[in-house]
Amino acid sequence: MPSEWNMFVKKIYEEGKSKDSNYEFKQALIDASKRKSEMGHSSASGVKSKQKTISRSKSKSRTKSRTASMKGGKKSRKNRRHKH
Repeated sequence: MPSEWNMFVKKIYEEGKSKDSNYEFKQALIDASKRKSEMGHSSASGVKSKQKTISRSKSKSRTKSRTASMKGGKKSRKNRRHKH
């Protein structure tokens, strides 16, 4: 099943093609991007996007704390000196 975005772009393309026979799909993508507020969002997709945002913020905080602990005295593998 096509996504909501794909159906919206197809609608924009069909509108543009009916007005101008030289209208291209890449132009429909650009126009759809400008008009995405018209697309309308279902409540289910809104929940998914919020969950993704939460999980991304958690992973960023883990990365920051890991980086901070490395700066505290541990040297990265690149900067370690090996005794031969």
